[in-house]
Amino acid sequence: MADVFVSYKREDNAIAGRVVAALQESGVSVWWDDGITPRQAWDTEIELAISAAATVVVLWSPRSVTSDWVRTEAHYGKDRGKLVPVIVEPCTIPIAFTLTQTVNLANWNGNRDDRQWRKLLTWITDLISTKPGNANLPQGLLAASPANVYRDAIGTLHSGEPIYDGAFINPSTPPSTLFRDGDGMPVMRIVPRGSFLLGASLDDPDRAAYEMPQKRIDIPASFAIGVFPVLASEYVHIAGLPVPAPLPPEPERRWFDRFVASSPAARPAPPLPPVAGIPVTCISFDDAQAFVDRLSAASEQKYRIPSEAEWEFACRAGSTTRYSCGDGIDSTRAVFGQSSGPFPVGSLPCNGFGLYDMHGNVREWASDLWHDNFDLTPQDGRPALDGHSSMRLVRGGGWRDTAVMLRSAARMRATQSIRSELIGFRVARSVN
Repeated sequence: MADVFVSYKREDNAIAGRVVAALQESGVSVWWDDGITPRQAWDTEIELAISAAATVVVLWSPRSVTSDWVRTEAHYGKDRGKLVPVIVEPCTIPIAFTLTQTVNLANWNGNRDDRQWRKLLTWITDLISTKPGNANLPQGLLAASPANVYRDAIGTLHSGEPIYDGAFINPSTPPSTLFRDGDGMPVMRIVPRGSFLLGASLDDPDRAAYEMPQKRIDIPASFAIGVFPVLASEYVHIAGLPVPAPLPPEPERRWFDRFVASSPAARPAPPLPPVAGIPVTCISFDDAQAFVDRLSAASEQKYRIPSEAEWEFACRAGSTTRYSCGDGIDSTRAVFGQSSGPFPVGSLPCNGFGLYDMHGNVREWASDLWHDNFDLTPQDGRPALDGHSSMRLVRGGGWRDTAVMLRSAARMRATQSIRSELIGFRVARSVN
């Protein structure tokens, strides 16, 4: 059977024909109903074709959005994770599909190098080549997917892995893929969907009451998370502001100060340029949220601060031990117990998902409000937004912390307006 099933409205036959011909010229096998006439045969064949196809490409137009049959086929594809929606004329997409990434061919003139056309081919190729498997396996156990010839490599990680253009990332892009949405933006890695136990186990000697009892979390879809915590250079580039300084302590007041003439206020030192590879710190939660908003606007993608559940899932990378590397950790695996910091990112080994500095170096904000247990934590990985109104979750431990605070389940809290030399953050992004 064909790789691609094309759903469209009969009145759009000419448009559908152009798309089908271009797909076939690109080596994609396509099924569409252009040659079927008897209704009974059509019903039988369409059921076989849509069930066998790896991809259901729906062509949205002002005519197809009102078609019950096209909507039914679109729901079929969406429910089975193989829908690729394509706008071929400006129209309002049915509300059930507005949260799904869409390819826009409304202005496509047949150019095979058009970025939207290549986005369509990338998505189709990912769906055809992706094989079902255990979605919760660490990166090292995931089968290596063949390179998608339609996806542009725009650089490499220090490990030699290719970093791809974020414009060609879609809901079917294989887990472990690296990408960046633009110059000066964070390098992201896709992590798979999966299930895990949030919190500390009973056999952890350093467990705290607010890390228990464990709760099963089901991450329903793959998402992307920063390979590193946000760098100072990335913060300056996106926020357009110097890195904030830590809030100075209140000066000590002495009884004789009232008899001393006040000295002129000292001029603040000019901010130093960011050191290469150093994560940003002295960032409040509010600063981090403002950065995420600017990053989303600049990239036209949906960035966010990860939830506590997403953060621990990414940190554990399929492990069930106290740390992602086992039940113990030392200076060859994480930056901690230091008198000064932070350190350049990526200098120590990554975890099983290919993420660096999840343990130590800088503590990282999570988007949840602080809560004393996991009763308020949604089971689907969303942040808990019921809790202490001014306190946020902090995870991962920092360069000055002890190993206990670096555990995968270790939870800390901080006032969301505080700026600490120990606290930075990491970003997450939707891929749907």
